[in-house]
Amino acid sequence: MNKLFSDALKMSLAANQVIGLRLIKIATGGARGRRESKLMVEEKIRAAADASMEAAMSVAAGQPHLAANRALSVYSKRVNRNLRRLKKG
Repeated sequence: MNKLFSDALKMSLAANQVIGLRLIKIATGGARGRRESKLMVEEKIRAAADASMEAAMSVAAGQPHLAANRALSVYSKRVNRNLRRLKKG
């Protein structure tokens, strides 16, 4: 449980940075802002579906104790990928 808490905390800190960087990009407007808004919504829908699938697969495999870790892993990878992308410019 401590690892799950630690991983969730790390992901939430990175997510906070992503939110800030995205808000800046969206607030500047234009085509880049519109594209970021659209991408954000699409990614959230895809990540929720993928995380749900990972959790369901854990339960179906008889490992429900891994469901939260596997779902969090999906979100963490996406958040970190977005953070790297948004920091580039």
